[in-house]
Parts: sequence; structure tokens; C-alpha cells
Amino acid sequence: MTAPFYLSVAIAAPLNRSFDYLPETGSDISLYQRGLRVSVPFGPRTLVGIIVDIRDQPQQPGHKLKAIHNRIDHTPILSQDIQQLGLWMHEYYHQPIGESLHTVLPVLLRKGSQATASVEMAYGLNTSINEDTLNGLSRAPRQLALYEHLKAKTQAQHKDLTQAGYTSAIINGLKDKGIINELETPSFQAINGSAVQTPLTLNAEQQTAVSALTQAKQFKPFLLDGVTGSGKTEVYLQSIAPHIEAGKQVLILVPEIGLTPQMIQRFAQRFEANILLLHSALTDRERLDAWLMAAHHKAGDKAQIIIGTRSAVFTPAPNLAMIIIDEEHDASFKQQDGIRYHGRDVAVMRAKLLNLPIVLGSATPSLDSVQNALNEKYQHLVLRQRAGNAQDAQLKIFNMKKRAVHHGLADELLAEIQQTLQNQQQVLVFINRRGFAPTLYCPDCGWIAECKRCDAKMTLHQKPPHLHCHHCDNKNPLPKQCPECLSRDIHPMGVGTERLESHLAAQFNTVPVIRIDRDSTAKKDSMEALLEPVHAGEPCILIGTQMLAKGHHFPKVTLVIMVNIDSGFFSADFRAMEKTAQLVLQVSGRAGREKDQGRAYLQTEFADHPLLHLLTEENYHALSLALLDERKQQHLPPYGFQALLRADSPNPKEAEQFLHRVRELFNWHQQNNQLGGITFLGPLPSPMELRAGRFRSQLWINSSNRKLLHHFLNMVVNGVYEIKGFNKVRWSLDIDPTDNL
Repeated sequence: MTAPFYLSVAIAAPLNRSFDYLPETGSDISLYQRGLRVSVPFGPRTLVGIIVDIRDQPQQPGHKLKAIHNRIDHTPILSQDIQQLGLWMHEYYHQPIGESLHTVLPVLLRKGSQATASVEMAYGLNTSINEDTLNGLSRAPRQLALYEHLKAKTQAQHKDLTQAGYTSAIINGLKDKGIINELETPSFQAINGSAVQTPLTLNAEQQTAVSALTQAKQFKPFLLDGVTGSGKTEVYLQSIAPHIEAGKQVLILVPEIGLTPQMIQRFAQRFEANILLLHSALTDRERLDAWLMAAHHKAGDKAQIIIGTRSAVFTPAPNLAMIIIDEEHDASFKQQDGIRYHGRDVAVMRAKLLNLPIVLGSATPSLDSVQNALNEKYQHLVLRQRAGNAQDAQLKIFNMKKRAVHHGLADELLAEIQQTLQNQQQVLVFINRRGFAPTLYCPDCGWIAECKRCDAKMTLHQKPPHLHCHHCDNKNPLPKQCPECLSRDIHPMGVGTERLESHLAAQFNTVPVIRIDRDSTAKKDSMEALLEPVHAGEPCILIGTQMLAKGHHFPKVTLVIMVNIDSGFFSADFRAMEKTAQLVLQVSGRAGREKDQGRAYLQTEFADHPLLHLLTEENYHALSLALLDERKQQHLPPYGFQALLRADSPNPKEAEQFLHRVRELFNWHQQNNQLGGITFLGPLPSPMELRAGRFRSQLWINSSNRKLLHHFLNMVVNGVYEIKGFNKVRWSLDIDPTDNL
């Protein structure tokens, strides 16, 4: 008789512990491993859990334990490094172990689906076709066309043939004649690289960077600090080449889906390798198929290049050799709901667990990464020379005071646009506000269109006409008159992308005016279609939001104008100046990326701002050092460490009252454990107190010592889960918060 054993199972629930279960009746301990998914009873529900430990004694002796329903997997679904990564997230972000481990899985696996790839029917030509049968196709022209179509391919999936106009009757006709064979293929297909492009010639700085990266054989973080247009992507390509040739895998993280098509094209043209694309636009089924394809990669297969957004950091890759994070400073690497992990930091930890090099690339590195480079935690690789014949864009401050301005754009800059278009070049006008105008107002009584569910104004859109809250997605029809005084004289206030588009289309009606924002690119592949004339090189005007700020290569853009960027100079967020400087340089870097000199104008009401002059007259590195000095004096990150406890409730006072109880708990622990060095700020209302019908409050926890902060949180987090009487309060803990919203 075998000794009894118990399964410690992590469940995706807001409970900061694992739960003990008995194994299936009569099953042997050899059937169970850490990382295996099991179906378990949990109250009245059946949930998916993950085995995190196998014990000879239960955690809570004396409790009546239930048996699991069944094993979902026969081998662990989580590889050892992904298990370790999930457990690290549980400890570092102080989140429930079950939620941490479920976060690293694709959605379908969290729900209990089998870890098997979906398949589709495909067709290929029979290698031994009777000549008379082929001759008979002359009497069936559609079948003959399908035969010729398949001659040019190894095989084709049923859905691709039907999309090409070949009906099931045509396909079955060839199948019945024995001309084609039917076979099963994976539904999800990797992108096949063709290796048609040869490596470019490197300059001295690029060569130094490539040499350092290719020589790294173990864990080593690199900060690839290269000005826009300096050829960082070429450094990536030549650095991973030895790994691809050796049949290894490489993971490349990019901040947004919009950057992936260009990135894929560059990699597909360079390597004869399978390229996997992972991002939020994939269906849950497609994402699982891609996940499985990466997980089952074997040494000696065609190397796989995995390119994806933030959550792609959890993709299993048994032969992973290098991780690259492009635009490492970008805010979208920070998850803002659920477990608020930072994709960059998780990637660094994964590289450490696997003992492999990681590259953090940016033209405007985050101050955290700059400080790590200064402390020599990261090796600093600098690219200050633009690739090829490109020259740095001239960044000029355009003082808006006492200037004629229409629709947010200074009249004097229209002449610059006209001259650029006459030179057969392109213009980019940047404004980080979509819609026609930030709001609608009545000059007679002062009424402003505000969202009833948020402390925010409703944005006016004209395509189609409506008022839209970009915070809670509330939409209202346009009023025909002021709801307060009934005046019909209501006007748009401020400028958005739609309004600028209308203004510039009227001023320059002989060239395309192309608007790129979340609204105009909502449909699949719409961005590629909109950018076709830009890539064709014809004179045009681009108007866009942050979607155009990074990663794009527009060789014919020589003039950039930045509108409405002043809000970052005087924000309550201590990171605002860092973010604004990054945005300014990323946008200005779109100009003059080839032989023509680029110009970038920054419209501002604060032309005398000292940090702005430091940025334009020196460089981003000089500004970074100045901002780091300010942070050091104020004990702010990266010289101080923070956690932010957020709470919200439909009741105006309940969230704040909950945080007061938490503050009392914190004070008790601090006094009883004699913990100095921990300070609190709050509870206080969030900058946007009302959002989506819920009132929000926050409590900051600060320390000058990271270990001390985490030690304190380890002591107190379980107590927060046990606070009773606040059933409608939702709360979350954010470690290393990047904003205070």
C-alpha cells in the first residue's frame, strides 16, 4: 500500500494561498507533477487548478479534503522556467499564486481546454497522376485552374482555396479523380522567412554593439541606446543570426501591434526561419496554436522567431537563446489591470532564470534603465550615428505666444508644409488627441459636455457624429442645443485629429491627408492600407497620435510638427517630463530618416522651459541626468521604491474608508515590528476620482530600500484580504507603478 500524499493546487481566485486536495482514488503519485493542470471542486463550482506541490502532509491537518475530479494534462503544461517565472511574479508583485500562474497561460488553457493544436483540411497534388486523367481536365476548366494553382504550391488549406474562389465541388472533383490528396495541417501557420535580403554594412558603433551581443553566452542585460534611425533593428538582426543558424529560438517584444508588420517583414526577408506573431488581435484559439507551436519547437527544426507584444513574454520556448525588447521605455509594456506586471522587468527575470542575454533597445531609454547602465548593472551600448546618409532632424521650439493659430496649428507653419509638399516630400503632424475636439461647450452659459460616469469631458467625434468618453466608452448623440440654457450656439472646444484633418484637407486639397488613430485603424489591416501612399513616396500629409510616434520608417517624411504637447511640462505625475521628452524625440525621429535633412517643430506656450531647452540644445542623455538628479533629491524612483494600493466602489466614501482600514493595519504592523523606512501617502482621491461609475481612491507605500518594502508587504498583504465589510470595494496592489491614474 502506497503512503498517502496530498496535492497543493493553485486556483485563479483572489485568495492568497494554495489549496490541498486528495488525488483521484487509486491513483499513484507517479502520475502527478508540478505544473500539471487538474479539475477540482471549489465550493459549488468546478475550477481549473495547477499543481504547485505534492506533500506527505496537508497544509491544514484536520480539514476534510476533497479529491480532484481528474487530471487535465498527462505532462506538465508549464515548462520549468515558466513555472519559476509565475512563482516569481507571485512573490514580487504580491499577487495570489493561482492568479499569477494562470496569467502566464493562454486563455483557453486557463479554461481547461486540451493543449492540442487545431487542424484544418489541406490538399496537395498526387505524385503519381494518370496522364489520361490530366488530359481529361481540359473539359473541366475550373478543375484545371485548381490543378495549376496547386502546382505552384506544396499544399494549400481548404479555407485558402475557397477564399481564392474554388468551391468544395471543384476540390472534391479533383479529389475523386485522384489528382489531389487530402491531409490534415495545423490551422495556425507560422510566417515563413525567405532570406532574400543580405546583411547591411555596419558602421563602427553598430559593429561594436553586434560584437558585444554575439559574444554574450550567459545572462547579461544590454541597454542598446541608439538615436532614431541609428539602425537598432539591423543590430538585432545581425546579433541573432548565429542563434538562428544554430537552430535556436529568439523572443522579440514590441510595444504595439502596429509595429509588428514592419518588424516581421525585416526578419522574414533576412532569415529562412519560421516567424510566430503573438498579439491581442489574435483569437484565443490562434494564440493557443501559436503558443503550442513555440512550445514544441525542437532543436534542429527551422529556428523560430517569436515576435509579440507584452504577454508574449510568457511564450514557452525550449531552445530560447536571446530576448530583445524593442522600445523598452514604452508605457504599454506595463499591464494596467489584473496582475500589474511590467513586461520589461519580467523579461529580464526570465533571461536571468534561463541564463541568457537580453537586449533593451530604445532611442529614449527609461530613466530606470539609464540608472542601471550608470550603475553598470546593464552594459551600455551607444549608437549616436544615424545609419546610411541620414542626418539628425533639426528640433526647433516654435513659440506660440502672439502667433496666429487656427485649428491648433500656427499659420506660419502652413508655409513650411507647402514648401515640403512642393519638394515632393511628406509631412507628419502629431497630435495626441483623437476625435474632432476634446469637448463641446456653450459660450452663452458655460455648459461643457461632461461624462456622467467619469470626471472627464466627452470628446466630440464627427465621423460619425457623436460624443464619446475615451475613459469608460460611454457614447451619446450630439445635442442640437445646450441642455442648460437651450441655446443652439454650441461649439467644439480644442483640437483633435479629425479637426486637424479637415483643416489641412481644406488647405491642401491636391494631396492626400491621411489620419492615423485608433478610430481610423479599427478594422483589420486598415493601417497598412492607409499607409500605402506614404510607403509609395508620393507627397502627402500624415496626421496621427502616438501610433505614429515610434518604429515606423517613412523615408520621404522630412517635416514633423508637434501640436498640443505642453500638458507634460507641468503635470502632477513626476514621470511626465520623462514621458514628454521621449514622445518629442520619438516623433521628431520620424523626419529625415534618409538623405534629406529633417525638420521638427515643437509648438509650445512654454518656450522658456529650461528642461525643454536642455533637450533641444543638448540631447536626451543630458536631460536624463538632470531628471535623475531631481529624482535623487526627492527620493523618487529609481532612487526610491513604491507600491500603490488602489480601491474603487460605486459608493463615494466606501473606497476611501476601506483604505483607511488598510492604513490602520499598516500602522499596526509598522509599530509592532519596529519597521522604520516605510512611509505612506493617503488615502487620497485618484486624479480622476470618478471613472466608469466608480469612485476611486489610492494609498501610496514608499521606501528607500526595495527589500524593506517587499518585506513589509509580505507581512501585510494577507491582512488586506481579510478586511471585512466592504463587499463592493475592488482593490489592487501595483508594485513599481508607472502612473497614478
